[in-house]
Amino acid sequence: MKLSMVVTPPNEKRLKALRQLGGDFAVHYDMQDLPGDLAALKEIRAIYERHDLPWKIAEQGPAIDRIVMGKEGADEQIERYKRIIGHLGRLGVEVIAYNFMPQVSEDAMVVRTRFDATTRGGARTSGFRLSDVTAQTMPHDEAAIPRERMWDNLERFLKAVVPAAEAAGVKLAMHPDDPPLSPLCGLERIMDRQESFDRLLAISASPANAITFCIGCFAEMGADITALIERYRERIPYVHVRDISGTGTDFIETFPDDGQTDLIAVFRKLHEIGFDGYLRSDHAPLLATDAGEGPEGYAIQGHLFAIGYLRGLDQATRPVGER
Repeated sequence: MKLSMVVTPPNEKRLKALRQLGGDFAVHYDMQDLPGDLAALKEIRAIYERHDLPWKIAEQGPAIDRIVMGKEGADEQIERYKRIIGHLGRLGVEVIAYNFMPQVSEDAMVVRTRFDATTRGGARTSGFRLSDVTAQTMPHDEAAIPRERMWDNLERFLKAVVPAAEAAGVKLAMHPDDPPLSPLCGLERIMDRQESFDRLLAISASPANAITFCIGCFAEMGADITALIERYRERIPYVHVRDISGTGTDFIETFPDDGQTDLIAVFRKLHEIGFDGYLRSDHAPLLATDAGEGPEGYAIQGHLFAIGYLRGLDQATRPVGER
């Protein structure tokens, strides 16, 4: 498995620290969009190359807001998406991690009801409680559409872009809804259960139609994580490692070694299936020593701890003879 990391903002000091910790590959994280021209994408790649970090994952990739909701301009957005896939393939990017939630916030539609929850030692973290959701939790003016229409929009999108992804050598890796609940804040969300991922993969049998296996989101579903890894073993190019304490309707995010998921068993399973894709630490609590620069959940010091823990899990769970 290949250790990668989101560094946002990707400044020189943070990228240098990632490389020093043994991060081998770059994840470019921009939940809004990517540039449409090759020259601008080359500039993004150059940021990471200066630190010997090959750019391999684009998260979330090109804008898809009109595609998700089936709005006017969706066809043009699909064509733009296909062009950018071609550019990314030429630059060596192998995975586009995307979601299909209505794109109504800076983080697509990740919903939390508090950002002042605490976990081990009083570290600040985020939490979600369905009973606390109000009209002000995520205000928007998006008009709701039926769940099945969203599925129609996804199928149309994949049938158009999967051939372009195959040609470019890029995998489209769908991230679960976070939290995996629907409807939420007045809008349907369709990647909210195991059956949704079965249906996603049935749209196209191509390896380019794949999954971002977010351990935290599948934990929020109450899923058997190792059983799902086995089920989707041929379609997982990218793993997000985070954990929670609670249930899908009432949880807080934790440090990776302090949640409810048996990550040792998860990493053993990844080695068992011969996983050779990319993984990264996901949302991390805020340490007392961290200035908090970056989006919620992406302050650097919590991630520095997490990435070291993931390296240890990887090495400790490798088969004997490979450690």
